[in-house]
Parts: sequence; structure tokens; C-alpha cells
Amino acid sequence: MILPAAVLAQDQTGAVIEMTGPDISVELSADSLAAMTITEQDVRRETDDGPQDMQFRGVLLWDLLVQETTLDDDVKQSLRNTVQVIASDGHEVAFSVGEIAPGFGNAPILLAFEKDGQPLGDGLQMVVQGDSRGARFIKGIVKIEIK
Repeated sequence: MILPAAVLAQDQTGAVIEMTGPDISVELSADSLAAMTITEQDVRRETDDGPQDMQFRGVLLWDLLVQETTLDDDVKQSLRNTVQVIASDGHEVAFSVGEIAPGFGNAPILLAFEKDGQPLGDGLQMVVQGDSRGARFIKGIVKIEIK
């Protein structure tokens, strides 16, 4: 479900994410994300305790890339790019632009700021709809790097 830009829950940690790439160097915060279209996703994830249903709110990674970079100018050229997401604990995950671009994989990967109606306590988190195990649900994000 896509909602119009709404009041964004304040990030309790005050975390700022650095987003870098060949044509970009910006800092992202809850305030900067508040101006974008907010998306809600219902997600089922397998855990050690069995399946868990959750609801996340945030900004689609593709929307963020289109707003902050030139990737949408020529998506075919951008297919060679990856998006590397790095967490404060050293966990890293990579996504291909083709995986998330609407004309190709169209994966609704979410940069979430809220889970089950509550602000995330450890910064922003990636939510990958369709990943049942959640290893790419990277949290405590400190950097997003376009390569």
C-alpha cells in the first residue's frame, strides 16, 4: 500500500545514513525520508520460532535512488550498477539495479523506519519482500553505496 507523504515517526537513534556513488554524496535521515512517498508492506518471515508476520513502513529503495541519483535517466546503462548496503555491525548486502528497477525485477525493497507501528530502535532497516529467511533484512544501516 502506498501512502501520500505522511508524518514520519522520528528515528529514535537520530541515525544518519551516508549515500554515495559516482554522482552522489548525501546524508539521509528520517526527516529527509519524510518528504518522499511512504509505503507500507506486510511481510511474513521465517524465524527460529516459526513464521512471523510483520508490517513495515518506509520508502522504496527504487524511489530513493530515482530521487537522489541519475540511475533512472538510462536504466539500461544502470543495470551494471549495484547498491551496497552496510550496517554498523559490519553486515553487508548487495542489490542489483536490475533487481529493483520497475521495468526489470521490480522488487519492492523497502528502506524501513517503522515496524508494527513502532519506530525502529536501531536505525533504518532494509526489508526485502519475498525473502523468507530475512538475511537481507539488514538493520542499523550506516551507508548505502552505489557502485
